[in-house]
Amino acid sequence: MHQGLGPPSPTGRSPALRTGAAATLGAFLFAAAFGVTAGRSGDRAGAPAAPRAAAAPAAPAPRLSPAALDSAEASVRAELERRAFPGAALAVGIGARTERLAGMGRVGWRESAAPVSPDSTLYDLASVTKPVATATAVLLLAQDGVIRLDDPVRRHLPQFEGRFKDRVTWRQLLTHTSGLPAGAAIRGDAPRERVRRILRTRIDEAPGTQVEYTDLGYVVLWEAAQRAAGEPLPRFLERRVWRPLGMTRTGFLPGQDCTACAPTLRLSTGEPYRGRPYDLLARRLGGVTGNAGLFSTAHDLGRFAAMLAGGGELDGVRVLAPETVREMLRQQPGAGRRTLGFVALCPREPPSEEKPCARPLAVGHNGWTGTSLWIEPERRAWTVLLTNRSYDVRAKARMAELREESFRHAVVGAPVEVVSPDAGEVRAGE
Repeated sequence: MHQGLGPPSPTGRSPALRTGAAATLGAFLFAAAFGVTAGRSGDRAGAPAAPRAAAAPAAPAPRLSPAALDSAEASVRAELERRAFPGAALAVGIGARTERLAGMGRVGWRESAAPVSPDSTLYDLASVTKPVATATAVLLLAQDGVIRLDDPVRRHLPQFEGRFKDRVTWRQLLTHTSGLPAGAAIRGDAPRERVRRILRTRIDEAPGTQVEYTDLGYVVLWEAAQRAAGEPLPRFLERRVWRPLGMTRTGFLPGQDCTACAPTLRLSTGEPYRGRPYDLLARRLGGVTGNAGLFSTAHDLGRFAAMLAGGGELDGVRVLAPETVREMLRQQPGAGRRTLGFVALCPREPPSEEKPCARPLAVGHNGWTGTSLWIEPERRAWTVLLTNRSYDVRAKARMAELREESFRHAVVGAPVEVVSPDAGEVRAGE
C-alpha cells in the first residue's frame, strides 16, 4: 500500500514503497493497522481453537464537562441575542462522541423563518470546503497510491501551464505555498472557460518560497484531483467519505428552492439567496469547485470532525489511515502554520504566515459565512460552529472572538469527566 504522504525528503520527494517484499510487509502492516484478521502458520484447518482470555472491560470514555458545554453554548447565544446573526448550530465532541448538538435562533430574521435544527439546517460552509472536500479527496488519492504529494500536479493536469508550474506539487497547493496569488480577475463567458483561465494564472515567485493564502490553489487542486480520481469529485467524496460516515445531507448546490438552507444574502428582489455559494469565485465556476460552496449541517460536520479525532475512523468505518490524519493535522515544514488543508490556530501568538505556532490551541479552518471546524488533536476534542452571519447584517459579528471563546469554554478550560462508556449523548436547543 503506497501512502505517498510522508514529509518531503531533502530532495523534496517522498520515498516510494517497493514491490515484492515491501508489498508483503505492507499487507502485514495494513492488517495490523486496520484490524484485519490474518492466518497464522500454527492455525491449521480443523484444529480446535485455542482458548481465549476474557475481553478486558471497556475503558471509561472521557467526557467534556456539562458546565463547560453550557458555557460554550451560552457564548453563541450571547452573540445571537446581540443580533450578530439570525441563528446558529453548534456541535461539540470528544473523540467519536458528540457531547452537545444545539440549534439556536432561526435561519432568517423574521418570526416566520424556520428554527435552526442542527440535524437538518444546511449552511454554506464557504472555505471550510477546502479541508472537508478538496484536501480530503487529495489525501485519499495519495493514500490509495494514485498520486504522491511531492510530485508535480501537472502530471495529472497538463493544462496547468506557465512559468514555475512544472514544479508546483500537491503539497504546496494544499499548504498555500505554490506561488499562486491570493486572487485574480476571473474572465470568461462560461464556468469551464473561467477554470481554464485560472489554470493559466501567472506565478511570479518560485514554489515553496512563501506562504500566501489563495483560493486559486484549491481550484487547481480540485481540477487535478478530479482527473486523478477519474470521476467527479462530489461522487468520489460521496462514495468514500460522506455516505460511509452518515453525512447524508452534505453536498454541493442544493439550489435556491432549498428551504432547509440558511440564506447568506438578500437579493435585489428582497428574496433570500440560499442553496448556492456565497463565494463569488465558486459562483462564477458553477458552484462546484474546491475553494468554497459545500453545504452541510452541524450533525454531518460533527461526524467528519469525530472521524478525524478518531484517527480516521468512526463507528467502525475507516475513512482515512491514522498516518494520513496525523499528516493532515501537522504543521508542514516551510509552510508556517499551514497543515494539509487546515491551519494551526494560536490566537495568543503574534500573527504570522511564515512562523509556525509554538503552542497551537487547535487545528482548524474558518469560513467567511460564519462557519468553523476546530480540532484539538491531543485530547481529540472538537467544535463545529455554523452561522449565516453574512445574511442581512444587523450587527457586526465577532466571529474570531466567538470561535476562540466557544472552543476554549468547551475544550481548553473544561475539566474532563470520566463516565461509563454507555452514557448517552447530550442534545440541546432543537
